[in-house]
Amino acid sequence: MTTSNVAAIILAAGKGTRMRSKRAKVLHELGGEPMIARAVRAVAALHPDPIVIVVGHQAREVEAAITSPRARFALQEPQRGTGDAARCALDQLPANFSGDVLITYGDMPAIKSSTLRAFLDAHRKRGTKLSFISIILEDPSAYGRVIRDAAGSLEKIVEFRDASPVERAIKEINTGFYLVDSALLRSALAELKPANAQDEYYLTDIVAIARARREKVEAWVADDPAEFAGINSREELANMEAEIRAAVNRKLMQAGVTIVDPATAYISEQAEIAPDCVIGPNVQILGACKLGEGVRIDGTAWLSNVTIGPRCHLKLGVRAEDCVIGEESEIGPFANLRAGTELLGHNRIGNFVETKKARLGRGTKASHLSYLGDATIGADTNVGCGVITVNYDGYDKHHTEIGDRCMVGCDTQLVAPVKVGSDVYVASGTTIIREVPDGSLVMSHHPQREKVGWMASWRKRHNDSPDGSLRRKKEH
Repeated sequence: MTTSNVAAIILAAGKGTRMRSKRAKVLHELGGEPMIARAVRAVAALHPDPIVIVVGHQAREVEAAITSPRARFALQEPQRGTGDAARCALDQLPANFSGDVLITYGDMPAIKSSTLRAFLDAHRKRGTKLSFISIILEDPSAYGRVIRDAAGSLEKIVEFRDASPVERAIKEINTGFYLVDSALLRSALAELKPANAQDEYYLTDIVAIARARREKVEAWVADDPAEFAGINSREELANMEAEIRAAVNRKLMQAGVTIVDPATAYISEQAEIAPDCVIGPNVQILGACKLGEGVRIDGTAWLSNVTIGPRCHLKLGVRAEDCVIGEESEIGPFANLRAGTELLGHNRIGNFVETKKARLGRGTKASHLSYLGDATIGADTNVGCGVITVNYDGYDKHHTEIGDRCMVGCDTQLVAPVKVGSDVYVASGTTIIREVPDGSLVMSHHPQREKVGWMASWRKRHNDSPDGSLRRKKEH
């Protein structure tokens, strides 16, 4: 449902020089996604229409990171301050738009949608034309200060760089979040002048303009200053990442998940983990992972967008992405389940086994040192050590099909495209190049030959020493 008569502007044009990066600041990842995505999601929860994102540095890349269907983009080039950025956004608002405009920032990703909702409700209840969010900080640092007159009414906001020593001593600061009547915003932005040390147009000046017109202006004081922390450096990015991760881990542990070492558990906010799961140390659970009840991950695992059924056991060193692991399966140690893998349950994928676009039926196992790519394998089949589906001919990938209840011996190569029926026994060392019928024994052994006494003659040719070790020729 759309919030009545609300549009939004998100300022995200800056490069972020303190990040010391070629990437735009808002594209740096936080919690597994670009920080701009988090900022947009918080705003989008209010259902404003449209959401105008002001872009500048790496504009196309920033646009590509935003998926909201209501998003529109305004280019600010060159960047001449927040007021200039908001003015660029006005062209993307419908000409007949009449309502409130919410203004936020792409590099302040900790803001909660519930806080923005409370801000909007207070703004409308008070009937103001302009409201902004302020917070009280013991150390207000370089933020813009909220200046009030003797009666305590708002007078103006002064940027730190332009503030006097007396003004810098004030602890109430402006967060930069605004709700402004659209008509007032258009006219106030038109009056802005770059009368400051940076020769920039400051959005904060609209407060003084509104006050001069005797419009009602209010500051809404937020409870949690942490929501308004901006990201300006790699250190600040890492600190916020740690806060997000700690909050996720606390929530999971409160819900009945055991996290052996929370300091080394990196779990995304989108992950769904059922009670009685055990997460070992050095585990990354990224994206939209889903873990069923009783899953155990021993440690040093990397999982991305994986669905794991109940009571599965992932041993040390498992890597898996974009795949499904059915219930009561045992994976690893050191197994690699690549995208498109689907295990139907009660499976065993052992050490140094790699799968890719492989569908394994219930009860099927591959215990060690095999590659199963572009394959469909039936139920209750055993894949021996060193089995390889030869799926690539240098140009295209080809499919291998193996039926139910097969025994595929060690060191077997299946040259795709090929089909092996059900109840087939494949002898060790076999190369399969054509279809094998149900119930067959298949082998491709060469006759074994022996040359008696060959070893003694070989050593003699190489001038063996009496102790049996080969003498090395002198290198020149």
